[in-house]
Amino acid sequence: MRFRYIANACFEITLSTGEVLLTDPWFDGPCQQTWWNFPPAPEALKAEVWASRPDLIYISHLHHDHLHPQTLAPFARDIPVVIGRMNTPNLKSAIAALGFGTIREIAFETPTPLGGKGAQAVLFKDFHGNTRGDDSQVEYDLDTSLYLTDADGTRLFLAVDNTILPADAERIARQYGSPDIAQVPYASASLFPMAMADYDDEAKLRAMRASRKRTAGNFRDVVLALGARRAIPAGGEYVLGGPAAPLSRFLPQPLERELRAALDEAGRADTLAKLYPGDVLDSATLAVTEDCRAGYRGFDDDLRAAYALTLACRAPSFTELALPADTPFDWPRALKKCAANFAARRGRMGLSLPMDVYLDARDETGARAFLFRLALDSDAGAMVAAVEAGERASLTYALDARLLFCLVTGLLSWNAMEASALLGVRRTPDVYVHDLHRAMVHFTLLS
Repeated sequence: MRFRYIANACFEITLSTGEVLLTDPWFDGPCQQTWWNFPPAPEALKAEVWASRPDLIYISHLHHDHLHPQTLAPFARDIPVVIGRMNTPNLKSAIAALGFGTIREIAFETPTPLGGKGAQAVLFKDFHGNTRGDDSQVEYDLDTSLYLTDADGTRLFLAVDNTILPADAERIARQYGSPDIAQVPYASASLFPMAMADYDDEAKLRAMRASRKRTAGNFRDVVLALGARRAIPAGGEYVLGGPAAPLSRFLPQPLERELRAALDEAGRADTLAKLYPGDVLDSATLAVTEDCRAGYRGFDDDLRAAYALTLACRAPSFTELALPADTPFDWPRALKKCAANFAARRGRMGLSLPMDVYLDARDETGARAFLFRLALDSDAGAMVAAVEAGERASLTYALDARLLFCLVTGLLSWNAMEASALLGVRRTPDVYVHDLHRAMVHFTLLS
């Protein structure tokens, strides 16, 4: 098996039979408004991948850093696309909308032939609601992972972005065998600490260091539990551009040296195979062939942050939206409708509102345009004059009114904009309520 890294979670996998599987193609242009590949894929490498014709494309989930229309545009639409059999049609529908005519859904944890020459796939759905292992009341499949057995017996596990913990890895190794090669995520697409509007720089640095220590430790423990011979850290490899570019100095993804140090604590530093764009890992020798075109090898925080600043002039697309001045958008009516839809959806999920939620909408100058509150003891929602002080728990989103328009009309996703650091977040007490953040995708006119 030949395993070539392209960018983020995109790999070009050549099986022993010669069949080629391309995974989660995002290697060109931005996604989620502010995300850019880091390290960036060289233009010549992009051209090579686009000129190829993979036998299969695997899309793990719906997020644009895995299902990226701009990157997918040059590929022939008759290439079969492999996905998990989700409990919603969203992923399948999005792929079909891009024109791909053959979509193969694989039932979870069911060994299934992949291609036509003896390879076999097992797909896994979400392991947990978040990287701390919490359960979620928001019942929809999001992430998937792929365990691939080549015709020659070589085993590959792609965790992708899935919230895998050591206990999950131990079960996979016990049930399916330890993989020869494992791709393991080492940071989630999180708003924390970049979007924390009430943190000063020192507080963000402390939070970043704590997050890196925890995620590097989880990476190590997952790799050890899997028993993988080589482990590739990938997924979540991006910087923030546009107005969020300066926040890239607080990114929570551990550096290569931090991951190696974590594995070294267990005497397994040689397991790490940090790949850069174009690098190839051979399953027979477990050796890495470096692509001389790849830049930023062994990058540190300063190099990563400096690259992000080169993207600071890249304006998010929502800034091109001009809300009408002569016939103003009826914000009170629209947001009350969103609140009613949100309440109905929470009722179906059995999810109560755990705190007050404020939408602090700002105009193009940054001045407050209006403040809307969803009170925890009311489903109606209303415009208010100020954030209520006192003992009540609250979550406040500070955001551009044009961005809020895109969110409530379904043009953009709440979760994606949080991770893009385009929503400033304040919370009292300073506690992350996972289900509330995840459920905000339903605060729309369309929910």
